[in-house]
Amino acid sequence: MKKLITIILFIFSIQIFAGQYQVIKQKNVTLSKEQIDLENKKIEETVSKYPKKVLKEMISYYFSVASKVVINEMSKEEKESMQLLSKELLSFFSEIFDNSKFNVKTIKYLSNTKVSVTYEVVIPDSDKILDEKEIKKRFFKKYGYEIKDDEDFFSLSEVKKWKDIMNEMLREGMRNPKNYVTDKVTDELNKIGSEWKFKDAEKFEEMLKKMK
Repeated sequence: MKKLITIILFIFSIQIFAGQYQVIKQKNVTLSKEQIDLENKKIEETVSKYPKKVLKEMISYYFSVASKVVINEMSKEEKESMQLLSKELLSFFSEIFDNSKFNVKTIKYLSNTKVSVTYEVVIPDSDKILDEKEIKKRFFKKYGYEIKDDEDFFSLSEVKKWKDIMNEMLREGMRNPKNYVTDKVTDELNKIGSEWKFKDAEKFEEMLKKMK
C-alpha cells in the first residue's frame, strides 16, 4: 500500500515535456497547470537571455580595462591600432555570445517561487573558429607575408587585414556544427515580484556595477 501511494504521488507531482523539456512539480507546489505554463515561459526567457548579458558585460569590461592599461605608454599610431584591435575582439566575442544557445531541459518546481533548472549550453568554440595556424595561413596567402609571433605591435593596416580574415573565419566557423561545444548546467532561480532571477543574480549585478 505504501509503495502504491508513493507511485501515485510521483505521478501527480510530475508533468512530462511542457514544450521540449521536462517539468517536475514538488507536491508542496500549489500552482495550476496554466500558471506553471506561464511561469515556464518567463523562466525560459531568463535562462536564454541573462547569461548572455553577464558574459557580454564582463568581456566588455575586460577589453576596456586591458586597452586602458597598455594604451597609456603608446604612440598615437599604436593607440589607434590597439583601440581597433580591442573593438574587433569585443565584436567577435559578442557575436560568439549572440550565437550561443541556452536550452532548458528540466524545470523542477521546489516551491511556488523557487525552481531548479537544468539547461544545455551550446556555444561556438572560439579556439576552433580562430585557429592560429589557419589565421597565419590565410594571412600569408592573401597578403604575401607572415605575421610574426614575437611582434609587440601590429600596425593599423595590419590590424585591419587581420580583422578581415577574422570576420571571414567567424562567418565560416558559425556555419559548422563541429565548431560548437555543449555542456549541461543546473542553477536555482527565484521569483522576485513577477520576474524569475538566477539565485546569484544580485551578486553578479553588484559585481558588474563595481567593475564599471
